[in-house]
Amino acid sequence: MSGVSLHLSKREIKILLMLLDLEESVTTKELADTFQVSVRSIKYDLDNVREWFKEQKVELHTRRNKGIWLDIPDSERLTLKNEIIEVERFETYPDQELRINQLIFRLLLAPAHLTSQQLSEEIQVSRNTIISDLDRVEELVLSYGLVLNRQSRQGFSIVGDESKIRLLMEYITQKEITEYDIYQIMSYFVQSGQQKKMQEVHVGVHTIFQSIYQVALKEMTNLIDPSLFDQFNYAEILSITLRVAIAASRMQLHHTVGGYKLLTNQKVLQQKQELPFLLMKKVFDHYELPLLADEYFYVYSDVFVANNRQDIVGLTEELIKDVSEEVNFPFYRDQQLFTNLFAHLSLRLTKKHLYINEYNPFVDDIKAKYPQLFSAIQLASQSDIVGSALLINDSFIAYIALHFLVAYEKNQHEINVVRIVYVCSTGLGVTSLIEQKILEEVANVEIAGFASVLNAVDVIEEKNPDLVLSIFPIEIMNRPFIKVNPLPTEADIHSIQEEVNKILTQTKSGKVPRLIPRHQVKEKQGIEAESRDILVRIYVIYEELLKAFAEKLTCEYREAFLLHVMLMVHRITFDSQYENEGNIVKETLLAQQELVGKIEQIFAKNDLMVNQAEITALLNYIREE
Repeated sequence: MSGVSLHLSKREIKILLMLLDLEESVTTKELADTFQVSVRSIKYDLDNVREWFKEQKVELHTRRNKGIWLDIPDSERLTLKNEIIEVERFETYPDQELRINQLIFRLLLAPAHLTSQQLSEEIQVSRNTIISDLDRVEELVLSYGLVLNRQSRQGFSIVGDESKIRLLMEYITQKEITEYDIYQIMSYFVQSGQQKKMQEVHVGVHTIFQSIYQVALKEMTNLIDPSLFDQFNYAEILSITLRVAIAASRMQLHHTVGGYKLLTNQKVLQQKQELPFLLMKKVFDHYELPLLADEYFYVYSDVFVANNRQDIVGLTEELIKDVSEEVNFPFYRDQQLFTNLFAHLSLRLTKKHLYINEYNPFVDDIKAKYPQLFSAIQLASQSDIVGSALLINDSFIAYIALHFLVAYEKNQHEINVVRIVYVCSTGLGVTSLIEQKILEEVANVEIAGFASVLNAVDVIEEKNPDLVLSIFPIEIMNRPFIKVNPLPTEADIHSIQEEVNKILTQTKSGKVPRLIPRHQVKEKQGIEAESRDILVRIYVIYEELLKAFAEKLTCEYREAFLLHVMLMVHRITFDSQYENEGNIVKETLLAQQELVGKIEQIFAKNDLMVNQAEITALLNYIREE
C-alpha cells in the first residue's frame, strides 16, 4: 500500500469513496456543499486525492463547467475502493465506535483480564482514551444484559450469559463487515477450483477469532455446492459461518453455550447433508473441539425460536397502525404496504433458520435519513411482537423500514385525492348513479364506500374517509360532514367541491398527511389471470354449494342456481354485495341454520366473506316443503 495513502484525512478518504461511487461528474461546489466546507478547502483536498489516484495509475479527469470524474471500469473501482477501505480502517486513527468494537472483541476473546495499559498498547491510543472508551463499552454491553467487570490490579473483563455474549459478538461482526468484505466472501464461495484466493476479512483483528473465521470461510467454500444456493441466501450463509467461528473461538476459551452433552444424531445430519452441521464438524475437528448438542443448536437455529403462535395478520395490522400514529402519517391506507409487510414478516418469523443479526447494508443510511420512522418501528415492534427482545435489532428494523419507505415515497408523487363515504338509503342501483354523478362533477375525489344509517359509524371507522356525505343529518365527530339531497343537486355539488378544495389546501400545508394507495393498472395478462382465478373459484364454490344444498335444491332451478352463484361470487369479489338492510329474512336464516353455517364455511374457505343478504337470496332456491 502506498505511503501517500497514510496521510489522507478522513474527508479526503470520503471524497475518494464518493468519486468511486459516482458514475457521472461532480463539481467542487457540490463537494463543498456535501461536506459543508468552503470550495477552497475542497480544492486543497483534491490535490491529495489526485496524488493518490496518480499512485494507483488512475487519471482523475477535470473540465471547467463539468467538474471532476473517473473513467474506469466497475471492477477497477471496486479494487480501489477496497484499497481505501483498508486504509481507512487500519491506517488512519480509528474512530471511537471502531475502537469500542475492537475493545469488546479483545475483552471477550482474552484468556484472562486485560488492564487499561495492555489495551492502550494494543489499540495504540492513550490510556485516558481507553478509560473513556471503557465507559461507552460498559453502556453497550449493559444493553445486552452483560457486565463490564472491573477488578482492581487485575483489569477488565466482560461477564454474563453466554448466549448474550455471542449475540453481542454477532452484532459487532455484522457492523464491522463492509460490503466489500461480503463481495469478497461471496465471490470466493462461487469461484471454482484452483484460482480461488481469499483476501483476509478484517473482523476481530488481533484476536483468535480472525484466524478461526478464515478457517470457517475456507471450509464453507469446500462444502458449499451451487445447488445449495437456492436453500440459503447470502445472509444465511454468512450467519452460519459467523456462528461456527464464534462458537469455536469461545470454546477455545472453555466457554460453552449450554451443557456438555455430545451431539447424538450426527449420522442422520451427515446423511441429510445439513450445511450447518457439515461446517461445524469441519471447523471443530480442525481445532479438536467436541461436537456438543447445545453448540449445534446455537449454530443451527436461534436464541429466538420462531414463534408459531404469533398471529401475523394481526401483527402486520398492529405494526402499521402503531407506526402511523407515532409518525402521524396514514400508512394504514396503503393496501400494498400491508401485503408486502405481511409477506416479509411471515417469512421472517416462521423460518427454519432464523438468524437475528443478519447483515443489512441499509441500516446506517435509514437511521441517518429517517430517524423518526426508525424509532417508531422500533417502538412498535417491541410492543407488538411476542417474545421479541432478541429479534428486534437494527437489521430487523431497517428491513421493515424499507417497506414503509416504499409506501411513503409512492405517496410523494400522488395527486391528492379526498376520500368520501356516502351515507344514503339502500339499493345498489342508486349508489352507482350517485357515485357516477359525484365523480363526473367533483374534481380530486374518490368514493371510499357507501353506508346505510344503521352501519354508518362502522363504515366510517373502517374506511377512515376525509369527508362524509349523508342524506340524513347524522352526528359525526372529528371529520368534515355535508348533508346532501338524496340525488345531489347543483348546490350540493358546489358545497362538496368547496369542502374538497378546503381539505386539499390543508393537506398541502401539511396539516393532514395523506396516503392514497395507487390504483393498480391492470396489465392485459393481469386481467387474464384474475378472470381465470375468478372462474375457477366460481366453479369450486358452485360444486361445494351443490353438495351442501343436496336434496334441498329444486332440480329445475339448477341452471338458474349456477348463474346466481356466478353473479354472487362476482359481486362479493368486487365489494358490491347486496345491502343487508331490508334484504335479510331472519326466519329463513334461522330455519336453515345448519345450511347457513355450511354456506359461510364454503365462502370463508375460498377467502370470501359473504353477508346475510346474499345468503338470504341464495336460500330462495330451496325446494318448498
